[in-house]
Amino acid sequence: MINVVWFKRDLRIHDHRPLFEGSRLGEVLPIYIVEPSLWQEHDLSLRHYQFVQESLVELSQQLSEVGGKLFVAIAEMEDVLESIYETLGAFRLHAHEEYGTSVTFSRDKRVRQWMKSRDLSFLEYQGFGVVRGSKTKSSFQKNWESFMAEEFVPSPRQMMIPENIPEILSNSVEKLAKFHIQGDPIRFGQQGGESKAIETLESFLENRHKNYNSNLSKPLQSTASCSRLSPYLAWGNISIRYVVTKTREAMVNNKDSKKQLEAFLSGLKLHCQLVQKIENDPEMMTKAISGDYEHMRQKWDEEAFQRWYEGNTGIPLVDAAMRCLHKTGWINYRSRAMVVSFACNTLLLDWRRPAIALAQLFLDYEPGIHYNQIQMQVGTTGSQSIKIYNPVKMGKDEDPEGAFVRRYVTELANIPEKYIHEPWLYPGFYSLNYATPIVDIQKANKIARDLLHSIKQEIETKKRIENQNEPSHHQHEHATNEPKSNDRDFEQLSFDL
Repeated sequence: MINVVWFKRDLRIHDHRPLFEGSRLGEVLPIYIVEPSLWQEHDLSLRHYQFVQESLVELSQQLSEVGGKLFVAIAEMEDVLESIYETLGAFRLHAHEEYGTSVTFSRDKRVRQWMKSRDLSFLEYQGFGVVRGSKTKSSFQKNWESFMAEEFVPSPRQMMIPENIPEILSNSVEKLAKFHIQGDPIRFGQQGGESKAIETLESFLENRHKNYNSNLSKPLQSTASCSRLSPYLAWGNISIRYVVTKTREAMVNNKDSKKQLEAFLSGLKLHCQLVQKIENDPEMMTKAISGDYEHMRQKWDEEAFQRWYEGNTGIPLVDAAMRCLHKTGWINYRSRAMVVSFACNTLLLDWRRPAIALAQLFLDYEPGIHYNQIQMQVGTTGSQSIKIYNPVKMGKDEDPEGAFVRRYVTELANIPEKYIHEPWLYPGFYSLNYATPIVDIQKANKIARDLLHSIKQEIETKKRIENQNEPSHHQHEHATNEPKSNDRDFEQLSFDL
């Protein structure tokens, strides 16, 4: 029986259980399917597709080296399965579980039903330290440690592919370039591929990690001292088990850097913990995690949104972060928190559209992490305080000489250091051709703080009254159903690692 190995967000051959199991059982048909229903969703963009294509080119080469081939198609998954079934007859389908949005969740349900209706086996494997159906913090910790302690799955040494290949499939990855997807390509972002992922991990563990903690908040220095593994983990160019294992080995062999690597390892665990949450609640992409906060922000200002998105707010650190993100697909964790807070707290914009806009820009877009962190930042989880950043103060603290700002806000390249984070105070401001500030930061933050905290207090008061009127066992049930994260989670857990 043919073994179809379905690659999704796991674009590698090392520590890839579906590929190992499929090749162990007989002939293998490795496939990657560009599903229009997924790629035309608003959260994905051309930069993601570009990264995936780069990854597929290397994956195809790796499979060829062991006698295999990668087959691709632009089609819905059920149509591909139907074509395989008509051409090859009964087959097994092997894949990693995918922990994504409600769209991927629904797609996987349809695939399971399609396979079941034909009495075919669909074998799904855990691949991310996340367990389907697990809802408690204690079980997550146990399951995560157990998964990370397992041995790596070896790469196949030899593969056999079937002679007859369904017409819907092609072994030319280049043909995927004809698929149109929204967004612009980026020239200065990280490149996809398993070898790039391994190189990045090795350079981090060998040297770059030494300033991990001290540079984590600095927008420019963090580009080198952060691991920069986040896109490779998001698209599966490297397994998180491999990263965890190699990090633990480095901690043993390099005791001088133990604290730096412990902080990184903690981030890896929290990384998985938030992915676990979207597995339990795939609707968080569009709905507040705590329904009481669903309509916390009800205004919309299109002009303000566009100025924020384009990096044209007149607030240097905000603009530098957004322009850097457009250009490279990456900014550090504190900058991500700051731009979210500026849009949704300072400007009081509803969080959903900025969340989608940022998802399209982050090359390392991981839905579970992305929507959890957005909602933690804006306070819609119900368990976090609402953080309102002052980007002027933050700029003075983290980019005191303005190196990051000067690199990305070229209008301010030659302004004196004294004015780099407050250019409106510069006597020659109007000759700079730079935007006037969209708001007075201190006044806008005070208005936002007073409004958002009053709304939050009103909601919490209402909930306390309701809980007092409930039977005690219901109150206990509500309190223990879902573990609460503290505010530190947002800061230490990173999209960027």
